[in-house]
Amino acid sequence: MASTLPSQETPLVPAKEQGASSFGECGNCRAVLTGPYCSQCGEKKLTPKDYSIPHFAEEALGVFTHLDSKFLRTLRLLFTKPGALSNAYFHGGRSRYTKPLTVFVIINIVFFIAQPHTRLFNYASAHYMKNPAHAAAIRDQLTKSGESQQSYMTRFDANLRNQKKSLLIVSVPVLALAMAILFVGSGRTYAEHLVFSVQVYAFLLSYLAAVAVVMLVLLGIVVRAFGPATEPIVHVLDREYTIDAILLIGLASYIYLGLRRAYQASRTRAALSAVVLAVTAGMLIGVYHNLLFYATFWTT
Repeated sequence: MASTLPSQETPLVPAKEQGASSFGECGNCRAVLTGPYCSQCGEKKLTPKDYSIPHFAEEALGVFTHLDSKFLRTLRLLFTKPGALSNAYFHGGRSRYTKPLTVFVIINIVFFIAQPHTRLFNYASAHYMKNPAHAAAIRDQLTKSGESQQSYMTRFDANLRNQKKSLLIVSVPVLALAMAILFVGSGRTYAEHLVFSVQVYAFLLSYLAAVAVVMLVLLGIVVRAFGPATEPIVHVLDREYTIDAILLIGLASYIYLGLRRAYQASRTRAALSAVVLAVTAGMLIGVYHNLLFYATFWTT
């Protein structure tokens, strides 16, 4: 009886992959190919069609729509179900969502594009000069270099704008360390705390922007529309402690819900941990403020 198995000379490729060959080596990892895709690394054996303009356009459109829907799905879950992304990342389903660090980087970029139009993180050389230690460091630098103060301040502010966008991420592993201390003995790894912390800071940046727009701009306009009688309310809204209180309450609430969902923490433990972590995040913004000065000062 004649064998029905294909001979070794017959390429094992689908009919639609005409022009592809299952023979030869993978161009990526050099493994022997047994089909149109490498069994070791997944690299595809290219065909003439893969180099066509329509194929490039099809791939570009597919990547854009995939990332767009994936990112929007991630944002929706980040804001509506605190802690759910952490669960998805560690317990299955992560492929449906954008990676935590990618989400943070994108939100970080958007935040600092909008930041100059708010009063958030509005640090500048003139602001730091009010601090005696910072002012003394700058004066010593000017004495050594002989550069004019105006020239130095211009360069300092330009460098400061760049440093703002990258240094905030330093706070993420510190918050994760605080979580590791709070949940010592729970069996949770530092990586889990790190993922949760990244998502907390992604939420925090978005929440900061929302508070700045709603509380400081829109609500201020509405209150002022009622005339001089509302000036006491406007004054309270403009106070730093009011903004801090709103941020602390919102952030603590978010962390509480996240710990309940992702860590299955009891109500008491989640509430106490949320307050500690929210205060820690607030303190880290103060550390960020000082770190930002020295990072800018040393690189200007």
